[in-house]
Amino acid sequence: MSLYRVTGTLPFREHKPGTTFEATLDKRAEARALARGNIEILERSTPTIRTGSWRLPAGWHPTQSVQEE
Repeated sequence: MSLYRVTGTLPFREHKPGTTFEATLDKRAEARALARGNIEILERSTPTIRTGSWRLPAGWHPTQSVQEE
């Protein structure tokens, strides 16, 4: 998810000029909007997995190897 500002004179996806919004835009759609001057990127978010925020599946052991067929 990224933070954008509408920079054009027309609304962008129902957001008025001068307003900010958060969205996950398709890379091609974002590139077109940037090239047209409709939006600017204020902040880019990169999802991360924090240590301890996930669990392994039940019965899975980290030293188990995958058997080849």
